[in-house]
Amino acid sequence: MSESAKPVVSIITPTYNHEHFVGPCIESVLAQTYSNWEQVIIDDGSTDSTQSVVERYKDKRIHCIRQENQGIEALAHTYNRALAGSKGSLIAILEGDDTWPPDKLAAEVSFFEDPGVVLAFGECKDIDAKGRHARRKARAYHKRGSLPKSILFNDPIGSATPYLLTVKGQSLITTSTVLIRRSALDSIGGFQYFPGKCPTDIPTFARLSRIGKFFYAPAVLGYRRRHGGSATLQYIDVMPAAAEAFVLTACGDPSFGLGPTEKESIKESWRSLPFGSGFPKGRVYLVQGRWSDARLQFAHAMKAGELRALVGGITGWMLSWVHLDVEGLFWLFGRVTLK
Repeated sequence: MSESAKPVVSIITPTYNHEHFVGPCIESVLAQTYSNWEQVIIDDGSTDSTQSVVERYKDKRIHCIRQENQGIEALAHTYNRALAGSKGSLIAILEGDDTWPPDKLAAEVSFFEDPGVVLAFGECKDIDAKGRHARRKARAYHKRGSLPKSILFNDPIGSATPYLLTVKGQSLITTSTVLIRRSALDSIGGFQYFPGKCPTDIPTFARLSRIGKFFYAPAVLGYRRRHGGSATLQYIDVMPAAAEAFVLTACGDPSFGLGPTEKESIKESWRSLPFGSGFPKGRVYLVQGRWSDARLQFAHAMKAGELRALVGGITGWMLSWVHLDVEGLFWLFGRVTLK
């Protein structure tokens, strides 16, 4: 099949104040071995030089939409605006601070030869603000390795739904690794909005799990940049609560097909959230110099009931008293830093 006869992939790239990152993002798309793509960059009112960086790239497959700042709560609407301006039968998501390996699209497009597949995803590797790669695999990689194929491939359809709605299930699918069949996305009304700062991927992937199979590839299909200015870290105080609110709503929605036992298991997983999120919140607060807030979160982490969380909580708690962070330790042990 000639390249022009292959499916067009529309790449949705939301960006906001990514002047240091959007260039590498675009270059990773230009480096794809699969060439039948378009990239729709939607700039959410950046106040830095993001726009001028984007304008340096003259490839006719790259289009840019600029809008007044809508903020993270309107991200689903921003995605859908880009979707409306795209033409591809397959939809990828690459945020302006993330990047891809060169073979990402070539690998994933082939997964959609099965007409029952609505979403494909793979492994993700973390990079830091300087583009340095983590030397160790993320915890989510090990979690996926222990999951049954029925969840990873959502086969039978709906098998992944209960897990996606649990706390652990929030990390099953990393957005930068995703490719979605457009007709499936259209059938659920596009990217899903839920009030509050709820990440749009959570309700969107849960809805897609009700209408078709997934395809999981145990290969790195995306790079997620970890840095202090990322929306995930900026809104770490409120995003988990918004996600929980969506999940509780989903538990009362018959269209998700959940049984009584599944609902209770899902709700139980969220009851541990204040403890399970203690360490990542504490880590962010250390970087921000919020020493007393960090101590409170590390105290929560110590109550999570896991040895890793206990050790991390104690370490962070001690460092907060001498006004140091744990980022040097993260790099030493093969993880990326937030600086």
